Amino acid sequence: MVLSAKIFSLVETIPMDTIARKLREYREERIYEKMGVKLDLVVEVRDVVASSDRVRAVFCFDKPIFVKQRGKLTPIIRTYESTIFFKSLAGHTILTVFEKKHRANMIANKVSEILFIKRGFIRGASISAENMGRFHEENPEATKVIFFDGVDIPGVDKLSLYGDNLKDTNLYAEYLRRGRIWYIVTTSRSYGITVGIARNGIVVAFGNVNESDFIRFIEDEVLPIIQR
Repeated sequence: MVLSAKIFSLVETIPMDTIARKLREYREERIYEKMGVKLDLVVEVRDVVASSDRVRAVFCFDKPIFVKQRGKLTPIIRTYESTIFFKSLAGHTILTVFEKKHRANMIANKVSEILFIKRGFIRGASISAENMGRFHEENPEATKVIFFDGVDIPGVDKLSLYGDNLKDTNLYAEYLRRGRIWYIVTTSRSYGITVGIARNGIVVAFGNVNESDFIRFIEDEVLPIIQR
């Protein structure tokens, strides 16, 4: 099972109790009509749990999909449920959406509307290439894959390394001189899970991982290296 998350940063700091209150109060309904069928589509936030420095909730939204019934397509409702997690961190607020990139972006935009009335107040977070390098070099034996971008070789966009003990290879030093670390696959010492981490704040967990461990891993090991 693969779990995906994308990390965002709030442009303005907002108290956690305010975030929790606005999420609890939010519910949006609209009517979708197609092929003579009316569907009541709902967007809401459930299971909001808050403390002084974090808020965890489930963002739920309905989407019409079409199924074949007795030779014709009929619209029905599919409800998506995605965990969202806010964390107050050194004077700024981070939002992690546990969803693939496209839906994570959509949810972040909607949450921006809930909290700030309009989009644009929640933006994609990033990790500096230097922090990616330090993250790898603190536990180099666990890294199995490294991708480099910004390569200064004409006609080459990206370089990659696969294998054990990548930090100790001459190629690692050469590629680091010529480019910047964009993506790594590594195994967490604390949680034992294998993850892919990209500079654009996308994190993917591979294998049999439960969401609670994935959330704790991101909170403990990834959020501290997010660029302000």
